[in-house]
Amino acid sequence: MSVSASSAGSTGALPQPSSRSSISAAAATGKHQLKIDGYSLTTAVPRGAHIKSSNFQAAGFSWYINYFPNGCGRLLKRGRGHVSLQLVLDGAAPAAAVKAQFTVHPHPAQPHRPTGGGHRAQEPRAQARRRVVVLQVRQEGDPAGPVPGAPQGRQLHAPVRGRRPRQVPALQAVKTAPFVEVPPPDLHRHLGDLLVSGEASDVTLRAGGERFSVHRCVLAARSPVFKAELLGSMREGTSDCDIDIEDMEPRVFKALLQFMYTDALPEVDKKEEAAMTQHLLEAADRFNLQRLKVLCEDMLCGCIDTGSVVNTLVLADQHNCQGLKEKCFEFLKSTGLNAVMATDGFNHLASSCPTVLEELMSKLTLH
Repeated sequence: MSVSASSAGSTGALPQPSSRSSISAAAATGKHQLKIDGYSLTTAVPRGAHIKSSNFQAAGFSWYINYFPNGCGRLLKRGRGHVSLQLVLDGAAPAAAVKAQFTVHPHPAQPHRPTGGGHRAQEPRAQARRRVVVLQVRQEGDPAGPVPGAPQGRQLHAPVRGRRPRQVPALQAVKTAPFVEVPPPDLHRHLGDLLVSGEASDVTLRAGGERFSVHRCVLAARSPVFKAELLGSMREGTSDCDIDIEDMEPRVFKALLQFMYTDALPEVDKKEEAAMTQHLLEAADRFNLQRLKVLCEDMLCGCIDTGSVVNTLVLADQHNCQGLKEKCFEFLKSTGLNAVMATDGFNHLASSCPTVLEELMSKLTLH
């Protein structure tokens, strides 16, 4: 580039100084290796669906790759055997447009030359049949629009090995090892250990002749009923207290306490699951544990049969479990009343819950 200037009225020829400058643009580059272990297993992913890789840094930006084992876009019309890769710019849109170009080594173990655009990679004769790989660049959160200025629809032919198995387990993308491994939450485990040890307990509860050493702050935080009982004005200034829990079996109360400390229920024998769940639903309603109540209601929806449907319907009505009640109605509409009318539970329903029986008959009539 040269710059010159002149002024009017100048006399004589003066030497003209010159200067030069240049502008050079360099593109940031990066390299990432994507390894697909167990390719034949990934082919069970539905056509058009993808597995997301872990994020990686390249050229100053964060990227990830969507791997479509059975193709995407226009490749879906070509049938099986097509693999698609999609390079995605992660995160919020940058202030300026990002232009991306790429080259691909489809088989690093072989002496292929890098390819990009519409070029074909050289393939050894001993390899399996060719499968089309489509690479595309786009920005996250904009499935219809690519990164501005990015090349689209690039294709290359690359060898892919493997056969489709008859039964395939569930699949997930394998993440690379992070710099910092954050452990999963374990508060429930610590509180469970505190319940088992009874350390620093300040309340003793008795159910069915069995004693349980517990912590009033935990029970008060979980149950409004226990909060009123343990932190009410009548309990102020007391360090230890004993409370009797009437009309509850020790095993049921133990399971209730475990849920209050850990938010999980203990495992029970399959034969006792329905009866235990019914007792826990009653306890949850008694101590206003709404999540436990809904959890038991959901579990009982899967335990309904001809021998238990009537008793479950009575239980649902007594504890205002509308979802469980509707499930019982649906079961009786599909099976009819003849199978349950001879049971003791039906006689109990007719005598103790006549409104529920009327509601049931009206639903059967409409059905």
